[in-house]
Amino acid sequence: MAQQTIRIATRRSRLAMWQANHVKRLIENRNSGMNCELLPMSTSGDVLVDRTLQSEGGKGLFLKELEQALVDNQADLAVHSMKDVPIHLEVGLTLKSIGERGSAQDVFVSNFEIYELPVGSKIGTSSSRRRALLAYVYKRSEIVPIRGNVETRLRKLDEGEVDGLVLAAAGLERLELEKRVRSILPKNVFVPAVGQGVLAAEFRDDRKDILALLSELSDPDVETTSRAERLVAEIVGADCAGAFGVHCEKVDLVYKLTAIALSDSGERAIQTEIEHKDARAAAEEAGQRLLKLGAATLLGAT
Repeated sequence: MAQQTIRIATRRSRLAMWQANHVKRLIENRNSGMNCELLPMSTSGDVLVDRTLQSEGGKGLFLKELEQALVDNQADLAVHSMKDVPIHLEVGLTLKSIGERGSAQDVFVSNFEIYELPVGSKIGTSSSRRRALLAYVYKRSEIVPIRGNVETRLRKLDEGEVDGLVLAAAGLERLELEKRVRSILPKNVFVPAVGQGVLAAEFRDDRKDILALLSELSDPDVETTSRAERLVAEIVGADCAGAFGVHCEKVDLVYKLTAIALSDSGERAIQTEIEHKDARAAAEEAGQRLLKLGAATLLGAT
């Protein structure tokens, strides 16, 4: 019997390659007759390092070429960090979570605790959400844009270009760089990005064979909670480039959901917390509550 090959599109960064190789191992270990071939690609987001993502179209720039490979049937699936996937996918494409969720939290990387930073210190981030949260919660420091992969950002910190960084805990853990973490930022205050810590596979919605394959690798609770987070963002009109965070987790038999919308400057914020036995119901309630409180206006999504 001929061996089936599954083509996996991925970015070329070390973290993206780790994620793609992880999915490759999951598929091959579960399906003895399958071989996965990685298709590393450079994306528009990787090339435009001298401009902000917001000015050029948002984080979807990191997916553009990978999605085109799916549309053109050059790849069977593409692997992403779910936090980087826009809420509205390209027509004909769909998404599935893969495996267990990594840490959803952000972490602070520095030689100082975040509250110990001298006034005027520079904290680097390329995320609208992190920038607004830093301005809202930690007001002593200057927030500066910083681009590049994880290793590049750490190098800029080590060279003194910034005094601290806010990064995703999951990314550092996957790269075995946990020792660089100075402190973990509490997720009820520093609310994570939509789907943070979740690995996602994107594929054509007419590929029922790929759906069946990935469904075997998807954790039901991760799929449910990440879909709830994306639904809140969809209701309020937030996308992955906006100053918006939401986290949903199952505790015993109850889904606990926290969401926050902030003005880009971080001067204003609207936050809500919901507990419900149904994740979708929690998401719908949170989204409608945020809308009533003016989240769409705050996010510029009117």
